Amino acid sequence: MLSSLNLRPRDYGFIVLLFITELARSAFFLTFWPLYSVNYLGFSVFTTGLVVTGHYLTETLLKSLAGSLLDKQGRPILILGLFISFLSLLGLYYVESVWPALLLSGLFGLGFTPVWLAVISNVAPTGCSDRAARMGLVFSAWLLGMGVGPVGVNFVLSAGYRNTFLGCIILWGFSLFIGFLIPFVAKTTSINFTIMDQIKKLTANPMVIQILLPGMFLQTLAVSLLLPILPIYATKTLELTSQQYGLLLSAGGATAVLFLVPMGKLVDRFPLPKLLSLGFLSCSFLLILFPSIRDLKVIVLLVILVGFSYAIILPAWNSLLARAIPEEQQATGWGIFTTLEGLGIALGPSLGGAIASILYPAGTIYMSAFVLASMGLFYVFYPLENIMKTRSE
Repeated sequence: MLSSLNLRPRDYGFIVLLFITELARSAFFLTFWPLYSVNYLGFSVFTTGLVVTGHYLTETLLKSLAGSLLDKQGRPILILGLFISFLSLLGLYYVESVWPALLLSGLFGLGFTPVWLAVISNVAPTGCSDRAARMGLVFSAWLLGMGVGPVGVNFVLSAGYRNTFLGCIILWGFSLFIGFLIPFVAKTTSINFTIMDQIKKLTANPMVIQILLPGMFLQTLAVSLLLPILPIYATKTLELTSQQYGLLLSAGGATAVLFLVPMGKLVDRFPLPKLLSLGFLSCSFLLILFPSIRDLKVIVLLVILVGFSYAIILPAWNSLLARAIPEEQQATGWGIFTTLEGLGIALGPSLGGAIASILYPAGTIYMSAFVLASMGLFYVFYPLENIMKTRSE
């Protein structure tokens, strides 16, 4: 399958870089940091979520600028970002209070901003005859890294928090080494553009304003609400070991990856609104069931079904998003879109932690389910196909 894409060694390098960095980042912030900061440093769930928010908020707000710099400068921006994240991770190893942790997590986010943009704009550039397939490969590497990281770190935690932390640092150092090996130069262009020019172009598209903007924010908010509470909920409420929690995440992640390609093929055959509604509503229904279940076998089944639902959502949403991506200045365009999408990721952890401190973790789970159900109903009743048809004309 990969041979048909005519990938060059440089493309493989970018794919590996995305996988390693997302694996390390997700392992650290989605699983390790909530457990480490609460159980080892003594932070509250709220401050733990605040630090995670600091990371994703910084990355989100600066992604458009990073995309513009990548289009103009190329590789030096990527290397600088990886190095800043490496130093930030080293600093986090020594912090014992909230404010330095918040500052360093923000710097980690700053350093991470160019990675995704460099990969997507170089592996799947505009003009490629197989761009859609390449996009699928990029998203698969991202999803696999985001799934393997939080799962795999649970099996390393038995070595102790500090040793696990050192493992994350070493892993990021390896990604920095890969970054130095990838040949990457800025693409010269005769078009004089600014970030504001791109924003004006995007907002002139009614599909962006009426559909993509609320969808970007709400779907990422629904997921990120759960980030600071899931490890704690699993280990304290469900009384699972770190290894059991890792296996639980593996079940959901493996299901999502396994069905991603088959569900992607359905996107070309069935209307997008129906697929989006099915995915969001099924996810919402399954989340509502979680707080009332204590049987591990039933929980595993629910997690597998959630992974299947996510495999429906992701290709359908990316297909919708791709229709509005600008045809030129790819890194800048993707930077703007991921900035908007990342606002939900940035707000979610602190909001989820705040809700959990008042209503317990179950309250956060119900809130996430409510947001997903709202999106599912939106795509049931909103005339999405008419907007898409108008856009194509």
